[in-house]
Amino acid sequence: MTKFIPSIFTSINLICGFIALIIGDHYVGSLLLLFAVGFDVMDGLAARALNAQSEIGKELDSLADLVSFGIAPAYLYYLLSPIDTWVGFIPPCILVASSALRLAIFNTKPSSDSFSGLPTPATALFLIGIFLAHSDGNLDIVNLLNNSIIYFGIPFFFAAMMLSKIKMFSFKNINKGISQNKAQLIFLLSMVAFALLDVNLAFSLCALNYIFLSILSNRFSTLK
Repeated sequence: MTKFIPSIFTSINLICGFIALIIGDHYVGSLLLLFAVGFDVMDGLAARALNAQSEIGKELDSLADLVSFGIAPAYLYYLLSPIDTWVGFIPPCILVASSALRLAIFNTKPSSDSFSGLPTPATALFLIGIFLAHSDGNLDIVNLLNNSIIYFGIPFFFAAMMLSKIKMFSFKNINKGISQNKAQLIFLLSMVAFALLDVNLAFSLCALNYIFLSILSNRFSTLK
């Protein structure tokens, strides 16, 4: 029975993403996507703790991630489009296509303590921060997304990051000690600072900081 527990968490992740999609509300949808991120973390932890990894579980996880961290955020992003024509479809379509390709590539690679390219949940977290700030009436974010160049630029940037070969650190080997997890420790401390600065935008700032620290970690061995 325990071997089904990770898949239950994965299914809840999928359902949260689907409900966020059909509700189409930036605030409620963002909360549901945050729950999806939580259950995505839990299914991985449960699978390793219960030694319940399987090919079916791996494929189900990718399908759930595509909905929760690809399709649902892309649709919510489209609702912010400053463009009234079909051209406004292009940025969210870029998000969906790059997320799907990123997940397909991930499934072809062996398990590792790091990621090649930006994981889809990190992209979703960046968008969640934008959605929460926008729904909270943050005028800087509202004005930023009213700029067509910015509206186009965000998906193209994250598509490039997801499909890149940049080595991104993970938290799978966090139990090996602080000396081997400096980037992870800095990231966790920065999360607290960002949350104190702006609880909504903290998600976006954390996603950008994750990219920055990963690149820095690759460049300077002292962060590894």
